[in-house]
Amino acid sequence: MASDVQITRFLRKWRGRRDPNQVAGFVARFGERTKLGLLQAEMGPLTGVTAGWYQKLEAGRVDKPSKQWLENIVRVLELNEAERMTLYLYTRGEDPPMIWRPTAAVDPSTAALIRVQPWAAYLSDWCWDVLLYNEACEHDWPWMRHGVNIMIWALTYPEARLQLIDWEETWAKPMASQLRLRARQDPGNQRLAQVIAEIRERDRVAARLLDDDLTSVAHPDGHRRWLYLPGHGNEEFEVVFRAYKPHSDETQRLMFVVPVDHAMAA
Repeated sequence: MASDVQITRFLRKWRGRRDPNQVAGFVARFGERTKLGLLQAEMGPLTGVTAGWYQKLEAGRVDKPSKQWLENIVRVLELNEAERMTLYLYTRGEDPPMIWRPTAAVDPSTAALIRVQPWAAYLSDWCWDVLLYNEACEHDWPWMRHGVNIMIWALTYPEARLQLIDWEETWAKPMASQLRLRARQDPGNQRLAQVIAEIRERDRVAARLLDDDLTSVAHPDGHRRWLYLPGHGNEEFEVVFRAYKPHSDETQRLMFVVPVDHAMAA
């Protein structure tokens, strides 16, 4: 089924209201913008396709666009649940897929500790599914609202390449190494195998790093990396990662992402 031409009006409305400054890395790539709205030509690179291919979608001339691409559009345009359903029904003629939600319980005291942090903080499991995150984390990493796995986002999503500076060397290679080592430690973990399989399927560069790269990194604790943040244009921020495991449940990991300026001033 070809895309319904009525999707044109929806997509124009959704991208017309989007603040480009809230798309991390946008200004660094496309330049400063004072007006609301994303252009058709920008939507292609932001969602991982050519500008021409996105234009065909908006004109209703793409037959059953991939779910992966539609999810990229959902995140870039910050669509809510009803708008996500609208996008799928008008382009694929079906309901959107269920979003993976981990079922692990979070201790209330741990949740309180995360929520009061002034910088980005989150709790994940050993498959890198996010269990809980705070308000600062939601601002810096808005994709977490959509239930996205950390490794899948960082290694395969187009906006990760925009937000994460020196993506392949500083971010992707260490993270691919963590995945490889964890898979060796826990070969029977079906969810972890599913995450790795999806990464291989979604991105050839990430698949190559998983198969061929010789980086050896077991965890990111103490790592310092550079990135762009939503609402800060082309300003570059250096952060340091601090990772902790609760003694009561070592399948979980508590992560703080602290601006280096704050760490040095403490």
